[in-house]
Amino acid sequence: MTGADNPDEIWKPSKVFKRLERLGKKMRKPLKIPEGFEWDPKAKELIDTRCNNPKLRKLVKESVKVDFDKPAICISPFFTGTKKRQKELPWEHYPHIPILTTNARLRRSLLGLRLQWTIKEDGENVTIWKRKKPHTRKQFEFVISSHNQEIAAKDIQARVRKDCVEDYEKIVALIEANPTFRVIVEECAKGASVTGIRRYEKPILFVVDIYDTTLKNFLPYTQVYQYCYHSKIPVVQLYASTRHRTIKDLIKFSNHVLEYCNTEKDYGKDEGMVLKTFDKEGEYIQAKVKLDIPKPIVERIREGPPKLPQIPESEIMGAISHVEADFGLDGTPKHDMPLIAKAVSEECRKHLYSSRGNLFTFYEDYMERRKK
Repeated sequence: MTGADNPDEIWKPSKVFKRLERLGKKMRKPLKIPEGFEWDPKAKELIDTRCNNPKLRKLVKESVKVDFDKPAICISPFFTGTKKRQKELPWEHYPHIPILTTNARLRRSLLGLRLQWTIKEDGENVTIWKRKKPHTRKQFEFVISSHNQEIAAKDIQARVRKDCVEDYEKIVALIEANPTFRVIVEECAKGASVTGIRRYEKPILFVVDIYDTTLKNFLPYTQVYQYCYHSKIPVVQLYASTRHRTIKDLIKFSNHVLEYCNTEKDYGKDEGMVLKTFDKEGEYIQAKVKLDIPKPIVERIREGPPKLPQIPESEIMGAISHVEADFGLDGTPKHDMPLIAKAVSEECRKHLYSSRGNLFTFYEDYMERRKK
């Protein structure tokens, strides 16, 4: 970008002199002037007229090493503001994973997509990430967050850092190499799991997901597996990759998944599975199937909205009477009918009725009664 392109935007006094003040406090050596940036002659006027500190003016001129009378001289983007610091995204808790069997809309949205079915580990959901220390500019710290708290409880932090130290150090090294990663893990203690459905031989951290703050999205399972494989970090196991065209086929496979989870293994049973995918817009979608979700013996579900009984005539007449008492009826349908329709709708909502069709007939009947 050149100063001639939009000098008013680049050389706003409030922007230029804030940068110059910071420069005067911190600069002790000339700036390195990169190629591709041009000095706008307007800057000379700004610095000479607005910068009253002679030492600062001298420092700026020595730093850029240019003659202000010459146009189109390269200058550091520090002055033009072309380089912006990337803001650190605030912490967000790991999204809730809906249950596949109880969410009909979710099942429909999964049709035609490639689904990755992963084993659900039975532990504590934890996020490990790197952020700047509060009130500092260049010091960083690693944060352990639980499912609902930015700073996890001390006992959770102790289990992650001490009991699972080997896996934790590998994850820290992965984040050091990729500072924008937020690694979501399942912290599993030695012995019986949280629900008691399986056993673990040692404390372990299973990587569940990786969130990239640059992409502002989760990484696909294949990439997560590759990062973990090369770093020798435990990762949730992929059971199947499927694609379904009908709801019936999707439910049939989810039932197969539950049968597999309920099969006794060396370590016990699996709690369930989590399927992962991306929709056509790139939105990350997850759903879970679990053994502890009850399955009814008989299921009879009718599709469509409920058919409520119609509102009685007496309730409609009462609503019209209230409108007359509160707002008055002048006998003009254009004025009266919107108020009546709103009042009847409110009565239907309050008492769970469905509205009747022709309210104007009741309005005419009410007005006739009033004349008698």
